[in-house]
Amino acid sequence: MTSNKALKLDKGEKILIVGGGPGTRILNHYLHMLNPSVDVTVIRDEDRIANHCSIPYILEGRVSMEKGLAPEETVTKFGTPIIKERVVSGDPKAKYVETDKGNRYPYDRLIFATGSRQVTPPIKGVDLGNILKIRKINDFRETMEVKDKARSFAVLGAGYIGLEIAAALNRMGKDVSIIELMPHVLGDRYDPDFISMIESSLKEHGIKLYMGKKASRFIGNRFVEAVELEDGTQIKADAVILSTGIAPRVEYAEAFGLETAKGGIVVNEFLETNVPDIYALGDCVQTYLYSTREPFPGELGSNAAHMARILALNFAGYNIPFKGVINPAVTMIYDIGFGSAGITEKDAKNQGIEVYVGKVENTDIYGNMPERKPLFTKVLFRKDDKVIIGGEIIGNLNVAGFVDTLGELIHRKATLEDVITMHFSTQPEMTPDPAHPYFVFAAQQVLAKSMA
Repeated sequence: MTSNKALKLDKGEKILIVGGGPGTRILNHYLHMLNPSVDVTVIRDEDRIANHCSIPYILEGRVSMEKGLAPEETVTKFGTPIIKERVVSGDPKAKYVETDKGNRYPYDRLIFATGSRQVTPPIKGVDLGNILKIRKINDFRETMEVKDKARSFAVLGAGYIGLEIAAALNRMGKDVSIIELMPHVLGDRYDPDFISMIESSLKEHGIKLYMGKKASRFIGNRFVEAVELEDGTQIKADAVILSTGIAPRVEYAEAFGLETAKGGIVVNEFLETNVPDIYALGDCVQTYLYSTREPFPGELGSNAAHMARILALNFAGYNIPFKGVINPAVTMIYDIGFGSAGITEKDAKNQGIEVYVGKVENTDIYGNMPERKPLFTKVLFRKDDKVIIGGEIIGNLNVAGFVDTLGELIHRKATLEDVITMHFSTQPEMTPDPAHPYFVFAAQQVLAKSMA
């Protein structure tokens, strides 16, 4: 696929965005900010759009349903109409899309930002009542209706959202079990030593963990009553929350002649598809890893937002390529905050990358302060050029700022020497002491290894 760097919009061009998530909202905002006279229309097939990251907090009641939905005004305040129909086909030569209602809408530039759909596992009995999905707003409304009636829940899947939902249900006084195919929660995205902290906390709060276990069937008459595992174990459950992964929404791609791969629509570094004047961004595209250029999942709202800003800037005459995903991601389970960016040791091994690894235990504030708490940090540097390509952090604090810093270090291709000589603040109640600052402290271990 060739790159077309001349993306600047001509005056009066009609922009059609298909989708409704963060990529759509931010793209629409930036298009109007950079091109005040731009003509934009949004088409989406949901009545309202849920902020997926808010779902565990809506479930628990910490955030109201209305506040957990994306306000329509984030789109309409710019004069952009929202058409609530589903795009099913179109003609890229005649430049129009056709919806499930038989309506045709013309465009000069078409952007697909259709996101992803929830994967329903092929488990016997999955159609029983109270087996719940959480991604689309109508599915989640059903979950909200069931949450107060059910006393016991099984959560299938132990990724970020699965853990957040399990913790929310547990705080509501529910009996909660987590069932996960992988040996540990969060798959293989964190160091096993770090994961043990999270698993121990979940168990201490009364959540039952079934790791490395496969659900073979759901038992019940009209409604689910238990989950049976492959080994015959039966777990009582009045309701089941499915958190078993997502897949790109690309069911319209063939009609437009769009090239697709396992991860979604194929785009070049300027987010162009193989069809002229059609672009795609967010969960529906095949992303690749920033540090290796290999296909790699990047289904995060922050990645969709990043792509949307790049595309809008290029439509305004800039020339900024999308260089891949770094995937800074964070969450907090009870009082443990954790996050990561870049690749893991397992990723590096799978891709044949030799790495230096630094892993240290530190404290969140000065070691002589009585309120200090343990903090664990890990960094990965490529051996051949000593460039940082991944890292993790976990402790009893909000780690978001540190993970964002880690993401930017990876983006800037910081070397070991760059990290060792970072500028940072120091204060006894707020930071580690100057000898042991977060990623610098872990990088010191790598420095010692590299000189051995």
